Amino acid sequence: MYTLLFVDDHPLYREGVRRALSDAMPGLRILLADRNASAQTVLAAEPEIDLCLSDFQLPDGDGLALLGQVARQHPTVARGLLCGAPDAAMARQAQMLGCVACLSKDRDIASLGDALRTLFEGGSVYDVAPAPALGTTSLSDKRKEILRLAAKGLSNKEISGLLGISERTVKDHWSYIFEQMGVSNRTEAVSQALRERLL
Repeated sequence: MYTLLFVDDHPLYREGVRRALSDAMPGLRILLADRNASAQTVLAAEPEIDLCLSDFQLPDGDGLALLGQVARQHPTVARGLLCGAPDAAMARQAQMLGCVACLSKDRDIASLGDALRTLFEGGSVYDVAPAPALGTTSLSDKRKEILRLAAKGLSNKEISGLLGISERTVKDHWSYIFEQMGVSNRTEAVSQALRERLL
């Protein structure tokens, strides 16, 4: 029996997926969470989770930030995105994080079930091909904005206030900016972003 943790903040969609997958895959155990924080609670309480699938947009940070935390704290759990409009840059970020999937919500349940079987068997499924690595960094618009504000000398607290997100979420974004750019601090990240004309 495999165990899936599905993280999505839309209760009707979340429950609909759970019911449909339960019918389509009777042996599958499905756990649900509505945000990063509740997903972390479930992961801490349930050591047998095989796969964590998350929406990209969550109330307390994006899905890639969550999946990065899962990679660090629960390295045996496979990870992937299931979101409304995956694109090549998003798929590339998922790939760089070691995710096994970047799936579209446009899939019907039969197709989603097929993808899950592939994932549980150790494969990977990307509905959108990751953008090629061309020697430049691919960052989301939110992360570019954080870099722009940092280049102006703003603190994490000031950035969080301007962007309407928590200071912890800003720090999570920095973790992935550092990872994606191969740097270790804000100064290096801003300098590289300026060199690569990301700002």
